[in-house]
Amino acid sequence: MRNKQIDLLFKVLLSLQEKGILKHFILAGSWCMYFYRFYFHKRNPITSLRTRDVDFFVPNPKSIGTKVDLPVLLKSFGFVIDYRGRQGFIRLMHPEFFVEFLVQEKGKGIEKAVSLPKLGLNAQALRFLDILYLDTITLSVKGTKIKLPHPACFVLHKILIFTRRPKKEKREKDVKQINIMLDLLRKENKLNSLKKTFIKLHPKWKQKVINNLKLLGKDEIIDILQ
Repeated sequence: MRNKQIDLLFKVLLSLQEKGILKHFILAGSWCMYFYRFYFHKRNPITSLRTRDVDFFVPNPKSIGTKVDLPVLLKSFGFVIDYRGRQGFIRLMHPEFFVEFLVQEKGKGIEKAVSLPKLGLNAQALRFLDILYLDTITLSVKGTKIKLPHPACFVLHKILIFTRRPKKEKREKDVKQINIMLDLLRKENKLNSLKKTFIKLHPKWKQKVINNLKLLGKDEIIDILQ
C-alpha cells in the first residue's frame, strides 16, 4: 500500500464527511483490512494491502437527504467517470484507485445499474451485502468517522462469497483475508462474535457458510457456530 493511496483516500473521506454523506456509507471490500488495524489497536498494518478498488455499500439510499454530485466533487482530486460493462456501472477512476458504490440486491435480482440520483451516479446491486449491515462499527481515524462492518460480519461475508468468485486470484485473496481475520479474532478472544452474527443469517446462508468452512478445513469455527 502506498502513502499516495492512503493520503488520497482520506482526502476523499474528508470531502464526503464535509458534505454530510459519509455517514450513509459503509466501507466494504479489502480496504476494511486497513481500518481494522485501528479497531484492534495495532501499531502495524494487519496485512499488506494491494488493491485499487474502494467500495462503498449504501444500505439505505433513500435516507440520503443531501444532494451531492460525486463525480463533480471528486473531479477536483483527479477522478474521472468510467463506465463498466453493458449495464453501464459507474466507477470514479484515479491513477491511485477507483471508487465504486454498491447496493443490496433484492428479490430475483436485477442486471442493470441502480440509479442513485442524490449522488449523481449509479450503483451495482450484489447479493449478501446486507450481512455487512447486521453489525457495524464506526472508527475515528485522521479526522474522519468511517463506518465499517463489524469484523465478524466482514469475515462471514467473505466465507459466504469466496466460492462465487469466477477468478482464481480473487478467490485466493478472499481465502487469505479469511485466514488473517479468523486468526486475529482468535488472538483477540473474539471468535464468539462470529456466532452472534451467524444466528442472524438466513438458513440457506448458514448452510452455505458451513459448507464453505468445510472446504477451508475450519472445523473449529464450525464447532463455534453450531
